[in-house]
Amino acid sequence: MGHVYYHHPGDKQFSLDFVHPDPDEIVSQIVGYGDDVAVKVQKYDIDEAFYVIYTSRVGGGPVQEIDFDLNESLSKMSADNSTIVVRLLEIYRALLAQNEKEEGTPVEAYKNIDVDVLPDVLDRTSWEGPATDVAGRLASNLILKHALPNANHRTAVALIQFYLRRLNSNFAMPETSVETDPESYDWREWVNEYINESKRLLTVRRKNVLFKHLVRFGVRTLERKHAVEIDLTEYELDMYPSEAKIVYAEKHEDLWVTFVEEAVERAGFPELKETPGLSKAEFAEKIRDID
Repeated sequence: MGHVYYHHPGDKQFSLDFVHPDPDEIVSQIVGYGDDVAVKVQKYDIDEAFYVIYTSRVGGGPVQEIDFDLNESLSKMSADNSTIVVRLLEIYRALLAQNEKEEGTPVEAYKNIDVDVLPDVLDRTSWEGPATDVAGRLASNLILKHALPNANHRTAVALIQFYLRRLNSNFAMPETSVETDPESYDWREWVNEYINESKRLLTVRRKNVLFKHLVRFGVRTLERKHAVEIDLTEYELDMYPSEAKIVYAEKHEDLWVTFVEEAVERAGFPELKETPGLSKAEFAEKIRDID
């Protein structure tokens, strides 16, 4: 009882966007969507009957085929930001190619790559303190910005390794994925705990007010795709959206710093928890030295 799907059970491309007990309000909401939004509606009856609208952006196509003017975007960035962004996109594209090779099909896009927000990921990151703190903040901010159509978490993990290897070239992340069958891979159990909690925090951060309404209708758990459950009783929902964005961003950052600390321990490089991190300028210069 009290269980609702965050992604539509019949099509995981659709996610929960609106909830109301009045069918007329549901119709009014649907009419207000643009032509680029596809809609599915599901009725639930827990403490009372209510309706959920699930939405998905239409269009899409393989991520590798997304067309954008990278040079124009780079021309608006500082030299350090552009250097890091170019390398970040190289990491992202390599991951997509690897995923396509493993899965046998291209990664589908549900939105465009938002290159113009990537400098904000770097500018919002505090580059002071131990290397593990900086790497965790970088990963957290990249995921929070959600600038990439897919593979944000995988790119963040790869970025952590790339950053820490600029401090110690021998560093390598402990294995984060495991082959589940000859053509697919999944996160290892220790990593999966962080990834799932990251997704829970992101979801609550975006839609705490909506979830507060769901609790009023008797909902206790939400289920995301890949069977990731969110126990709504474990999260503070009664706050303004602006406050939720700050509170849950801080929790998300703490989670990823902890992830990096565990990763360096598992990899046999615990000293990175005490090593001063590279500043943005130093990181960019290290990248230029590679080139």
